[in-house]
Amino acid sequence: MPQPITIDFETYFDDDYTLKKLTTEEYIRSNYFEAHGAAVLEQSDCTWESPKGLQERCEVWKSRQALGEQLIFLAHHAHFDGLILSHHFDFYPDFWMCTLSMGRVVFDSGVKLSLEDLASRLGLAPKSVPYDKFKGLHWHQLSNEVQQEVATGACHDARLTFAAMQRMMTGGTEMVPYSFPASELPVIDMTVKMFTEPCLVGDLQLLGEAWTQENQDRCELFRRLSEIVGEEITPQLLRKDQQFARLLEYLGVEPELKITPKGNEKFAFAKSDYFMQDLVNDEDEDIALLAEARLKAQSSIYQTRCERLGFMATRGPMPVYLAYARAHTRRWGGGDKMNFQNFPRPNPALPKKGALRRAIKAP
Repeated sequence: MPQPITIDFETYFDDDYTLKKLTTEEYIRSNYFEAHGAAVLEQSDCTWESPKGLQERCEVWKSRQALGEQLIFLAHHAHFDGLILSHHFDFYPDFWMCTLSMGRVVFDSGVKLSLEDLASRLGLAPKSVPYDKFKGLHWHQLSNEVQQEVATGACHDARLTFAAMQRMMTGGTEMVPYSFPASELPVIDMTVKMFTEPCLVGDLQLLGEAWTQENQDRCELFRRLSEIVGEEITPQLLRKDQQFARLLEYLGVEPELKITPKGNEKFAFAKSDYFMQDLVNDEDEDIALLAEARLKAQSSIYQTRCERLGFMATRGPMPVYLAYARAHTRRWGGGDKMNFQNFPRPNPALPKKGALRRAIKAP
């Protein structure tokens, strides 16, 4: 396998426009997106490229691909750098490697695996990008000194990423007893490209109808419940355990208690509690209605998914974010505040339940 080209983007962010509040897709395809530049490590030469310089370099890479050369790219969290490359620079590497994905297998899916954490686990130098010095500032607003610090720090991170990949692929050390299996690299590549080379489209009309139907059902549910108990019932009220317990008692049901792992006593009102599952299936329609309303009040995930898919579809083809080896069993997990693996399946008795799946279509 040819030596990968390592890339590390640095981008504009502020208190509101940040990956802490936005999905990766929303952040990258936003009109506010701005790439300060990217560190590119090819062979042993690492350079800082401005957006213009990187665009020129992409054209050179395309020419090399046209001549039959396979270009392998490496990044830490390749979903992020890869979508920037495809969406803003119209460049598609032949193969992707991702140290974040590899780290979930070499170490564990449940531990912190930022580049800083991964470097520490592998005995490498810490990161050095001065994020606090360019937060909320565009590239032209930075002093030459800070620009140089960002460029130097990004190149350092690119070298860190490459070194981390080498150590995880090689293994045989105290820190990495077993190497990452090379046979899994094509799976990582496929997973990354599902996000960075999107082709699926969203049916906006169907998503809008599904959101509206769910909203109408929720409103009707709480209206009927209010009539039953003789007072206005709102989602805010039902989210409170004491209020829900009071309404259960009004309908003749004794709320069940459970002991938490820490030894505390609390109501068994979680969706996974057998008591709650029995309530939803109770023969008394009023009790079942109350339990259903409680679950609806606790989560509006269906409407949130409709909204997220809908807004994503307005920005272009829909990137499918799956996190390689995210679960402890090493199966894929969801990511980017979405999990395409567990959308409700179609149900003949409840036609709208399959709307999310039906709304995702081929071009």
